[in-house]
Amino acid sequence: MMEVHMGQLLERVIRKKGLNISELAKTVGVNRRSMYNWFGEADLKAGILEKISGAIDHDFSLEIHSSSNSPEYLASQNRARDDEYWKDKYIDLLERYSELLGKQHD
Repeated sequence: MMEVHMGQLLERVIRKKGLNISELAKTVGVNRRSMYNWFGEADLKAGILEKISGAIDHDFSLEIHSSSNSPEYLASQNRARDDEYWKDKYIDLLERYSELLGKQHD
């Protein structure tokens, strides 16, 4: 049995719940980039999972024991992550552009 990639598990749960990553990051007291960095980590500190678990009202222990890390599943997760990466990049650029426009009008 393969070990569970905790960052992928975290991301999968957050995406499945349809949560806004920026808002979640604010709730747990970190920046958005930290959230994305955690998604890439195979192992996460227990404190991080506890903090997020409380914020999203989710028990990660169920997925840890039943998670599937088959090559097909991981490939589909990588494709989804690529799509999400570009979507989030686009949103970030729009937010920055909007800020710049707001500063020009001041």
